[in-house]
Amino acid sequence: MPHLMLEHSGNIREQVDIERLFRELHAALSEVGGFRVQDFKSRAVRLNAFIGDGTYEQAFVNLDIRTFAGKPAEAKRLISQEALRVLGRHFHRTMAETSCDISVQITELNRESYSRTRSEDLVPQAPSLQESTAQ
Repeated sequence: MPHLMLEHSGNIREQVDIERLFRELHAALSEVGGFRVQDFKSRAVRLNAFIGDGTYEQAFVNLDIRTFAGKPAEAKRLISQEALRVLGRHFHRTMAETSCDISVQITELNRESYSRTRSEDLVPQAPSLQESTAQ
């Protein structure tokens, strides 16, 4: 946790390096939000079908930050603003050349209803070197 879900319209002007963008988001949000970099799960979706006011020159970028509930309002504000700052750097050309909105939202997940399974919970672990040499 957290999960970063980035959606953007197919008419953005930049050739965004998604891996670089997420590395920057992870570092920045770790600093202001207290997240561990290794805990981010991030993905991006380019949407070629989108509806605005009917013109192609309308564009959007939206980042949904999904994390467990409990952060104070000020912490959420700082996280959101820092994410917006990073996104603004990566989509500056689209902002200049189209009618574009960049938005960030924080979706709070309820711990009681959140479930997950990790691969290391399912796959038997290989014996350690010490265990295998003792046999």
